[in-house]
Amino acid sequence: MDKINRRVLTTGLLSGAMSFATAGIAQSPVPAPATQFAGFPDETNTGPVAHTIFQDYTGNYEVRTDNAVVSGLRVTGAIVVHANNVTVQNCIVNGSGQLWCVGVPGELGNKNLKVLNCRLYGVPVKDNHDASHLLDGVYNAIEVGFCEIYGCENGVDGGGSLYMHDNYIHDFADWGEDHDDGLQTYGWDHTGGLRVIHNTIVGIETGGAFSPTHWRGSSSCLALSEGQFDMTIDGNLFFGGSYTLYGPSQHGASPVNVHVTNNRFSRRYYPRCGAYGTHSGFNRNGPGFLWSGNVWHETGAIIPP
Repeated sequence: MDKINRRVLTTGLLSGAMSFATAGIAQSPVPAPATQFAGFPDETNTGPVAHTIFQDYTGNYEVRTDNAVVSGLRVTGAIVVHANNVTVQNCIVNGSGQLWCVGVPGELGNKNLKVLNCRLYGVPVKDNHDASHLLDGVYNAIEVGFCEIYGCENGVDGGGSLYMHDNYIHDFADWGEDHDDGLQTYGWDHTGGLRVIHNTIVGIETGGAFSPTHWRGSSSCLALSEGQFDMTIDGNLFFGGSYTLYGPSQHGASPVNVHVTNNRFSRRYYPRCGAYGTHSGFNRNGPGFLWSGNVWHETGAIIPP
């Protein structure tokens, strides 16, 4: 999908995350000014670096060599990593109909996969869910950075000590029964070390059963699992979601050192950023909890915990 079409897609609304509530459908808002992402990741500063030379590949590209660096691939299918300490960089992957664009099969556990400077996407077709649905942009990596991810159900699926930074995640796809999140950490309950730093996440569904002019909000920008601890969510720009952030205390957990700092929440799609608000499921009385410097993107006004 070319840059013009991808730019047009980012116009968009939301369904509930942990509670599976659904926000209403809305018409596309007035196009945003070019400065809406100023200082944050967007399509101009994510994805493959300039002048990358690509080799085309169709099917599942399987990596079985430890410490491999996979670069310059343009894949229709998926990159499936079976080896340790692999870096996938400067690649473009159309993962339509796949479980993920780049990932480690779940039974293998986290093998220190890094995904950097990639464009990862699906092309959702309204009347063909099975052939065009993409579950995850990236699955089970230790680092995801400088990537553009769109047209999928979840941007990144992972947890533990994942370092997710400088990504632009937008334009989710949903056929009415999916559960879309910028980051989904289900399966990583009670793990520590997650860092989500300086990303732009636009929690709006514009594909599948939806479109840029008939859109709905995604489930969330971040859906965190119960009891995750020692986490830092810092310096991100968030749009949309039902609740924009679902924290690690949805069911009463009191994890240590949950830090949510210096994030910007936009009212572009909803008056409260998400349909129901900016955040839910954070325990303000948890040991080492920190909520500081979080503001409304348009005004700079402080958002309380």
